[in-house]
Amino acid sequence: MNVIPLQKNNLAFQTVIPQRTSTLRSMFVTLCTLLILATVSTPVHAKTAEPAKPQVVFLPFTVEIPGSYAYLRNGLASMLASRLASRTNIAAMPQGASTEQMAKALKSGEYGAFSQQLRQSGADYLIMGSLTPKGEQFELTSYVFANAAGQAPKKFQKDFVVIDNAMTAIDEMAWDISGAVFGKEKPEASPQAKGSSAFQTAHPELAYRQGRFAGTASGLEVGGRFELTGSTRSKNIPSEVMDINAGDLNGDGIDEIVLLTNSALIIYGYNEGQFKMLATVDLPKHLRYMSATMADLNKNGFQEIYISGSNGNNPDSSALEWNGKKPTFLFQHVPYYLRTMTAPKEAPVLLGQTTLAGELGADSISLMTLDPRRGVIMGKPLPLPKGFNIFDFAQADINGDGAKETIAINKHNKMQVFDAAGTLLWTSAEQFGATNNFFGTLTSDSGLDKNETVYTRTRMVISDLDLDGVNEVLVGKNRLETVKFMPNLRYFDGSSIAALKWEKGAMTTLWETKKKPGFTVNYQILPPKKGDRQFQLLFAEGETSYPFVFWGSPSSFINSYSIRVN
Repeated sequence: MNVIPLQKNNLAFQTVIPQRTSTLRSMFVTLCTLLILATVSTPVHAKTAEPAKPQVVFLPFTVEIPGSYAYLRNGLASMLASRLASRTNIAAMPQGASTEQMAKALKSGEYGAFSQQLRQSGADYLIMGSLTPKGEQFELTSYVFANAAGQAPKKFQKDFVVIDNAMTAIDEMAWDISGAVFGKEKPEASPQAKGSSAFQTAHPELAYRQGRFAGTASGLEVGGRFELTGSTRSKNIPSEVMDINAGDLNGDGIDEIVLLTNSALIIYGYNEGQFKMLATVDLPKHLRYMSATMADLNKNGFQEIYISGSNGNNPDSSALEWNGKKPTFLFQHVPYYLRTMTAPKEAPVLLGQTTLAGELGADSISLMTLDPRRGVIMGKPLPLPKGFNIFDFAQADINGDGAKETIAINKHNKMQVFDAAGTLLWTSAEQFGATNNFFGTLTSDSGLDKNETVYTRTRMVISDLDLDGVNEVLVGKNRLETVKFMPNLRYFDGSSIAALKWEKGAMTTLWETKKKPGFTVNYQILPPKKGDRQFQLLFAEGETSYPFVFWGSPSSFINSYSIRVN
């Protein structure tokens, strides 16, 4: 065997590569041919004679190991397909030009083309994987995506020492997928076989997190300090929701719900557990929308709704008011990303940004003022730590000292707290604020780099959530998962919303909602009316947790939780 030095993360390591590449290739070709002839017979664009069989598309594996191993791209996928087809009641669709096109479109971020090809295939499942170096070993990974609303993808992983064991690893992985996805468990192995296993099944971290976040809500139990007293879910909304917000829009003392979709702004009323549509404003479909925030900055008694979006790489935002009868635009298509920033006992402000953090070093976020002729005018830069974008932070006094802290979520989705001077006080261990929304369009992304997507964050709502006179932070916890060999692909394994309080130099949890299988788009809290102690938590939930729709059409829901402070 030759020992070939490799480089990874600037650290030298060695991987053992055998000289018998041709032997392994020959074994793969022979075995795959026999198994494919025996088990795979369905063309990609046709259904099997037995419609009850789930149709499964297998994309070519991503192979990132040195040497002449390109043949493993299709070899591993074909072996996995044949193993599953022989062990479970599935119809494996053969590889060819269609699967190559799908893999190419997915990797390059051409989500529209990929989604169309996937729907045309008639597949019920999509399976893709990778083979990569891992220290002095190899790592085989597969993801199984199902055409089922609210079902997160399943990840499977095997580690092995020498490349000759790739066939054994894919066979073991096929059994894992067979049991976990298709309900066909591997026959119980003999004690000797059990003791000689040399593979590791992935996901100790995921298992830990699933165990930690499973079960009932934390801190919202009956009779506790904070109590979930009721919940309502809307009917299915057949649209991709980009944001949700809530407040009294027309000054009549009744709160409305604002829902921003990919093509419209919808205003709802909420009364006695019922969501009622009050108005719809159609929006240009060529823009990508990120945020709808509100404030009465012109002091006329009506809250303006600021809709922030992008046209390709360029910011494109608008503002309108609703008087209870009809909407009126104040301005349209100004070249800024816009959002309001609000906190109890603080005057609301409007913020604007023209270029994103990292783009030529520009990340200035400025205070904005309304202007009758130009819509908005950019003013002084906001004092803010470097590297954050307009949807990444909030500023408020959260420790009662009279000075404003900056609560931000960094590019790694970790929450950070800075004092008024910009000194970092705390960084979270957990992830917060991750979303599937991003700057730019599906084809242009952010313009920073063709391989880089700049994601937005769910909002950090500042409110006195325990009614003690000091502000707390409401923040989302979408469980982010990434597919490292598909850099533009992320998904979420459930979500919850947490209320955090600054205590003893750190943010601590007051309560957290039960983990839901869907994806939390965004949320808002409505404080208690005078003399009451009950909050209303409103949030939009999407059935799909991807940055695009794999199958079918997007679907969303509005949720309302009543939370009482006892």
